[in-house]
Amino acid sequence: MKRVKIVAGVATTMALGLALTACGGGTGGTNGGSAAAPAGAGNTLYILSGTATEHWDPQRVYVGVNIEAGNRLFTRTLTTFAPVAKSGDSAELTADAATDTGTVSSDGKTWTFTIKDGIKWEDGQAVTCEDFKYGISRTFAVDVITGGPNYAIQYLDIPKNDDGSSKYDGPYKGDGQDLYDKAVTCDGNKITFKMAKPSGDFNQALTMTAFGAFRKDKDQGDKSNFQIFSDGPYKLDGDWTSNKGGTFVRNDQWDKSTDTIRTAGPDKIVWDESLTQETLYERLIANQGNDQNAITFDQAPVTALANVTSAEGRNDVVASPYTRYLVPNFKSKVFENDKAREALALATDRSAYVTAAGGDTVVKATNSLINPALSSFPNTPLPAGDKGDPAKAKALLEEAGLTTPVKITVAYRKNDTLDKVFAGLKTGWDAAGFDTNLVGIPADQYYGTLQSPDSATKYDAYWAGWGADFPSASTVIPQLLDSRSQITSGGPGQDYGYFSNADFNKQIDAASALTGADADKAWGALDAEATGKYYAVIPLINDQFVFVHGSNVEGAVVNTTFTGYYDLANITVKH
Repeated sequence: MKRVKIVAGVATTMALGLALTACGGGTGGTNGGSAAAPAGAGNTLYILSGTATEHWDPQRVYVGVNIEAGNRLFTRTLTTFAPVAKSGDSAELTADAATDTGTVSSDGKTWTFTIKDGIKWEDGQAVTCEDFKYGISRTFAVDVITGGPNYAIQYLDIPKNDDGSSKYDGPYKGDGQDLYDKAVTCDGNKITFKMAKPSGDFNQALTMTAFGAFRKDKDQGDKSNFQIFSDGPYKLDGDWTSNKGGTFVRNDQWDKSTDTIRTAGPDKIVWDESLTQETLYERLIANQGNDQNAITFDQAPVTALANVTSAEGRNDVVASPYTRYLVPNFKSKVFENDKAREALALATDRSAYVTAAGGDTVVKATNSLINPALSSFPNTPLPAGDKGDPAKAKALLEEAGLTTPVKITVAYRKNDTLDKVFAGLKTGWDAAGFDTNLVGIPADQYYGTLQSPDSATKYDAYWAGWGADFPSASTVIPQLLDSRSQITSGGPGQDYGYFSNADFNKQIDAASALTGADADKAWGALDAEATGKYYAVIPLINDQFVFVHGSNVEGAVVNTTFTGYYDLANITVKH
C-alpha cells in the first residue's frame, strides 16, 4: 500500500473520486502563532467519506488516506514529502519537524536529525526528542499497537529472537528497553538512530506517521486509537466517532514559522464518514451548498463515472500507486496445498473485476504485485489471460486430491464497488470447482480483522491493496512477504496469508543490499516468484484514480508520491 497501505494500506479499488468542495460560512482567523493566514484562508472544508477510519493513532495508521490526513493535519514527522504544484508531479523529500533530511554516517548505519525549536503540542508543551523516541518505541508493542508499519523493527539495531521478533517488546512491558535505548538516543534536540544494516533510504521511511512523536503521559495503549493529540495545524474538536466522523479546528499552538509544508487554509475541517459512496458522489457531482466546499478520498462507484466528466475543471485523472490483490491463506486447509493456490490463480477472472469497477479506462488487469509506477515493475504475464481458465483450474483441484466443489470463504473490504467485484469473481471461482462464500467486512474493521490471529482459521483468502510507502520496491516485497518481520504471536502483520519461506527471505536480504538496476531486477524476480511459483499473492488490478473537487476548493492537487490522494497541505476554500 502506498501507506496503505495502500494500503498499505490501503485505498479502495477503482477510480477514486475526490469530491467536491464548496462554500460555507467561515469565521476568518489566522494560522497558529503569529503567522498570517494564507490567501484564501478561512471557511470550512468538508471531507465526505463512505469508508470508516480504522486508526488515527499515528503508530497504527497504515492506510494512505489516513497517512495523508494525519500528517497534514495533526501528526508531524521528522521528514515528509513536499506538496506538488500539479497533480501527478513527483514530490521531493523535505524536512518537516527536523531541520533537514538527516545526516547519515559513511557506513550507512547511523542517522542523525535535529528537531526544530518552537514545535508545540496542542496544550502548549514543547515537542521534544524524547517524545519522538517514545512514539517510535510504541511500534515494538506488536500485541497492543497493531495494524501499523514496522519499519522501526526492521531498521533499528536491536537483536532479534530466533523467530525473527524483536527482543524489545515496547514501552508497556519494557523487556529489552536497554536495547532500544542504545539504538535510539537523544541529546537535547538531536535524535540518533543506529541501523542494523546500512540504509540509504531510512529518511524516507520517516515520512510515515508511525515515526511521529507521541507524548508518554497521553498514551493509553490501544485506547488511544482515536484520541488525537496534535502537534500540527489542526486539533480534534470534541471526540472522533467511528462511522460518523469528527471536526478539526485550528491548533493555536501551531506556529507557521516552524512549518514549511502546511498552509492550513480552512478554519475548520468537518469529516463525515456516515455516507455511502453512491450517495456522496451524487451530492458531489451536483455541487450544491456545502458540497461545493467538499472533497472525498473515496473511490467513485461505477454509477458515478459517467457523470464525473460533467465536473469539467474540477476533476483529475492520475495513475494510482496501488495494486489490488488476493491473498491465499497458507493456514487454510485448502490453500496449504500448492496446487489449490495455483487453481485459484488460474480461475481468477480479472475481466470481471475490471467490468465491475468501471471498465479498462480506469482499471487494468495485472499479475505483478509491484506497481507500474516503480522502475522494478516486472510486468509478469497473466497465467491464463484476463478471463482465467476454469477448466484447467478444476483439473488442478482434482490433481490436488480435493473433492469438488471445494468450499472456501473469501473476505473483502465491503463497499458498493467491491460488492459487485466479488460477485463477478465468485462466478469464475465456482465455475472452476470452488464453492465460494463471500464475507464483506466493514472498512473500520477490515485490516484489523486480517491481522488478527483468529483470521487464520476463519478465512481461506483475502482481498488487499498496497502501494509503495516511498518510491522503492523495498517497501513492497519485504513489507508483504517477509515472514520474519511480519508474523508474530500477535498476528501476520501485512503478510496476511502467513507466507513463510526461508529461501525467499534470503533473497529479500540479497535484494535489500543492492542498488539501482540490480535492485530493480532482484525485486522484480521476487515478485514473479511470489506470484508464479508460490502463488503467495494473486495480483488483480491497478486502478486509475478519478478525482473531483468542489467549485470553491482551491489547491486540490493529487500528490502521487505521497499517498496518491488530494494533498491537504495547501487546500483552501474560497469565500
